[in-house]
Amino acid sequence: MTTANAAGSGQFQHKINVVGDLRLHSVEQGEGPVTVLIGGWPQTWFAWRQVIPLLSDHHQVIVLELKGQGESSQALESDFSIEAVAGEVDAFITERGIKSFVLVGHDVGAWVAYAYSILHTDKLLSTLLLDAALIGLAPTEAYMPKPGSRTWQFHFHAMDDMPELLTKGREAEYLGWYFKTKVAVPGSITPEAEQEYIASYSKPGAMTAGFNYYRAVEKNRSFAEKHRNHKFAKPIHVYGGEFATGENFMKSLQACDPSVLGGMLPGSGHYLPEEAPELVAQLIRSMPR
Repeated sequence: MTTANAAGSGQFQHKINVVGDLRLHSVEQGEGPVTVLIGGWPQTWFAWRQVIPLLSDHHQVIVLELKGQGESSQALESDFSIEAVAGEVDAFITERGIKSFVLVGHDVGAWVAYAYSILHTDKLLSTLLLDAALIGLAPTEAYMPKPGSRTWQFHFHAMDDMPELLTKGREAEYLGWYFKTKVAVPGSITPEAEQEYIASYSKPGAMTAGFNYYRAVEKNRSFAEKHRNHKFAKPIHVYGGEFATGENFMKSLQACDPSVLGGMLPGSGHYLPEEAPELVAQLIRSMPR
């Protein structure tokens, strides 16, 4: 275990847990009821750096890096479907001896948290999903390539080999495009954060691990379609950024289960934990426990 200072937040604890064949990295702070945060592509735990200290006075905050993210194992030959990765999250929860917790997921982390909320509910208190599109639930039109499309990467990343061929050595340019075009709050992805993400995804194998989440598209579609009429056992709240998925993310889940609550975070784009950390922390504090 190592520790690292973060401005205005005291110390973050960096921990490693070995779960099966995986080495899973987490960043933690605080004591109290447990809140587990999982993020998306192409980010690391660092995306939650402003949210953590807003919660840690009254919560034990655990930011879990999924396989392929940050300092966790890449496990390139493993199953990257949301069902499989949700199982790995549950194995981490069991390994840590966590008895109850609130789960928060953004982007790919929201895909996984959605599957977790269906498959592993015994310790789960409630789930908060932040700005994502779920294949199999979102309208097919949302993924159709067209000028100005913001979901074209779902097709590109799912291809074999080609994404690696075209992005190798150009990770900064490629990832930088996302941080420029999917943000509505200027300066929210700071130069420090952008460099953190670029350095992480420039490591050998890191981009492939990220693409592998998209290459599980057919498994994920099948899972969502199978559970299209699922009624969630625990409360689930869903929010999109005004200039990203808006209320569409919430509506896609409400079509399955009308009890799903949520809405839209005004003024924000896709990267909610960095564009609206105070609002995200407020939402987390209000989740049922």
